[in-house]
Amino acid sequence: MLIALFTILLLGGSSTATLAYIADTQDTVKTVMEKDGRQKGALSTLKAMKKRTNARNKHVKRASKDLNKALGQEDINTADIDAIWAGYFAEIDQYDHDMLDLRWELKEHINREEWAAIFSRD
Repeated sequence: MLIALFTILLLGGSSTATLAYIADTQDTVKTVMEKDGRQKGALSTLKAMKKRTNARNKHVKRASKDLNKALGQEDINTADIDAIWAGYFAEIDQYDHDMLDLRWELKEHINREEWAAIFSRD
């Protein structure tokens, strides 16, 4: 149990809050934007963000499971643990890169006024 708690502490949890934010943004886009090609493009990009975040969540769960298994062995193999961490950090880097690219793609579909309305701080 302690190993599981340690793993959760190190790897964090899933991106549930990000998925909720994307879902809320999709709803707001449907409200703020006219139903046209730009709205369709924005919703398509948000769908891609959701898909990418779900893939990240699966990777985190897999890394967590692998790390729990590696740390639970009597003869801990540090090379295995290093490989798990390397894969985990590579995934974080790729996820960040992909989400930034998708953000720029989203901006291509939304004008300044719509952006302000969709992402208002209210």
